[in-house]
Amino acid sequence: QPSLPGVDKPTAYEPKAHYRRDKKPKIEELAMPHLAPGVMEGHRWANGDPYDGVSGRVGLPPGLVDTLREYVKGLGLWDLMIDTITKDPMPPDSTRFYSLSSPYAKDGKNFTWSAKRPDNFYGSDSDMHWFDAGDEASHEDTLRALAKGGFDEVLNGIGHYLGLNHLTAFSIGLLAVTKADKGYVHVDFSQSEKRAFNVLINLHTPSDDQELTVIEEDDLGNFRRGQLKYAPDFGVLNGDDAMHATNECNHRGSGDIPVRITVSLFVSELEEASLEKVATHDKYYFPFGNMEWIWAQRGRHWSRDGSLSMVTDKGRRPFEAKDALEGCEERVGEQKEKCLENGPERKLCYKTCGSFITDDDFRPGEERRMVLGY
Repeated sequence: QPSLPGVDKPTAYEPKAHYRRDKKPKIEELAMPHLAPGVMEGHRWANGDPYDGVSGRVGLPPGLVDTLREYVKGLGLWDLMIDTITKDPMPPDSTRFYSLSSPYAKDGKNFTWSAKRPDNFYGSDSDMHWFDAGDEASHEDTLRALAKGGFDEVLNGIGHYLGLNHLTAFSIGLLAVTKADKGYVHVDFSQSEKRAFNVLINLHTPSDDQELTVIEEDDLGNFRRGQLKYAPDFGVLNGDDAMHATNECNHRGSGDIPVRITVSLFVSELEEASLEKVATHDKYYFPFGNMEWIWAQRGRHWSRDGSLSMVTDKGRRPFEAKDALEGCEERVGEQKEKCLENGPERKLCYKTCGSFITDDDFRPGEERRMVLGY
């Protein structure tokens, strides 16, 4: 029987250095090739490595940024945002409501918008304010601005790049910020099977500094960090597991408009895998997580066969709003004042507060440009 080899001298034990995750990596370059309108490309690191989340840039059609900017100015929201954040900033975790006139509507109808300054999550430090359409009428009005600006090209680029069959765009929101000492690192969606995303389109920037932080995290928790600056010829898409944050900035005192203003809107291929992700993303603002209403939007604005568009949009499917809270008629107040407060009545008294348009007025199946007149 063969003998085992002997060991002259045992190997000395050396303890391994304690492993520490790298949460503050050096900033790396991202590949930034020019993109034609309607062309999407996923993020890539400058050395050729692919980014591991669903995120990238999409080329914007000429005129989209100008159309959206003029729409926001026509609402009176442009000056309102600038005055709010520079002269009368809201306390963290507070809400305001406004009644604004659309530059498109000819009947003098006013539209409800809300403003919120979120709390500083997880040690972030920013004066960012959010401005959002406050009900279905305002939602529909913003969609016409997207249609007039040529957002169909953006949807086409996203849909083909990600191999989707249909897409729906939701109302535009606006992000306004003058100073951020530390951005809030987050993902907008996860586990939607590449069917839900946020699209960012910058309308105004007061400096030449980088504006968005893009982060990748490996299985051990190490971060890889890149930065990009917005430009009028592309938007940024953030989908499943795309970690990002507002870049550190200080625009105060920078020119006549020391505020960065960026459009933020959600786009989704509404299927069972994405419906809950869209509905539960943030129930603060319209449509308050109403899954029936969101499901009624499916397949509305783009299809792979080219049969749908925002220009010829025929609206959502039939939908009847029902209160999800008992006693809404008594709870909202005599003048329905609770409907314009950030509380359960606003978020759950769907019918009593009139947050949604009745089907008689909405007229599902008819082109929006005919129903609305624009």
